[in-house]
Amino acid sequence: MIDVGGQFGAPAIIGSMQGRHGADIHYDQATELLASALKHLGDYSAKYQIPLIYEPLNRYETNLCNTMAEGVDLLESNNVDNVILLADLFHMNIEEVDLGQAIRAAAKHIGHVHFVDSNRWTVGAGHMDFAPIMAALRDVNYNGYLSVEAFPLPDSITAAKRQIESFRHWTQL
Repeated sequence: MIDVGGQFGAPAIIGSMQGRHGADIHYDQATELLASALKHLGDYSAKYQIPLIYEPLNRYETNLCNTMAEGVDLLESNNVDNVILLADLFHMNIEEVDLGQAIRAAAKHIGHVHFVDSNRWTVGAGHMDFAPIMAALRDVNYNGYLSVEAFPLPDSITAAKRQIESFRHWTQL
């Protein structure tokens, strides 16, 4: 993924490939393996002059790194270079107490945002309040991508049109 995307200046995202700890592998060992892999892949991505993007996921998908603060700690405590965090609002909605505060606290490490609603539908189809999220992104002068990783519901064309309208609305305020 890094080699293909790197040719076009497109970074790779590491999300659900991070694994879990459990009876056969202790948390510390699993975290060490994850940090080692991120270091290696971050260094590998650097040859294309692109960062690797790491995505903290919700507790139902991993038990290693669920919050933005845990992502920051993973990167900083292991001296991981050339890796940025993906702030996925769907996962953050499950794990974070205050999404705006989580964004502010992790700001220097955030390099990509999945701009979706609480149910992984397009913005406006769930219960998330986007005003404090956008305020936080503005407060930290976030200038990276807002992308969509949403279900194509009720169909892909309608979902795309709704998301484009949401991007226009929230980025023009």
